[in-house]
Amino acid sequence: MSASFFDFHTHDLSAPPGRAIVSLPLETLLCAADFSPRPGVLYSAGIHPWWTCDDAEPLFQGLECLVERGAVVAVGECGLDRLRGAALGVQQEIFGRQIALAERYALPVTVHCVRAFDVLLGMHKRLRPSTRWTVHGFRGRPALARQLLAAGLDLSFGSRYHPDSFALTPPSRRHLETDGADAGGPIPSDL
Repeated sequence: MSASFFDFHTHDLSAPPGRAIVSLPLETLLCAADFSPRPGVLYSAGIHPWWTCDDAEPLFQGLECLVERGAVVAVGECGLDRLRGAALGVQQEIFGRQIALAERYALPVTVHCVRAFDVLLGMHKRLRPSTRWTVHGFRGRPALARQLLAAGLDLSFGSRYHPDSFALTPPSRRHLETDGADAGGPIPSDL
């Protein structure tokens, strides 16, 4: 891994300052007022689709607290997942509220999307965000990569990715990430 590698998305809370964007865990949203950021560390926070439920208000309160305090540089990981979490309609409502928050504070969004790219693209078209959305951990085929890029979304690649999708993504819209130990480890050193 090169010394200049910037980890766009990780769950490693011990990531070195200025070298990564650390996605904060659920516990931090629930105790946001007590959160003390490490100096120089960049954080993101969001309501992950796996955490969605009919009463997500305590999570929203925590997220808003972190955003208002300036503790995060991005909203996310948030998004849509047809395999886990609440019903897709509930996930869409929660995701939409997070997008509104990101827009209000001019923060980029880190998107988790599993088998719901049609819905994601529809929401992006309907909401017409002014902030940047990046699909993290992108593993899709080139046709989907082209569709997302044409819609204005960026792509982030981890240890598992489609090489043709990676190659066709412009460097200015391509990010690299480790995600976490459970995601298959660090990205290959040749990227």
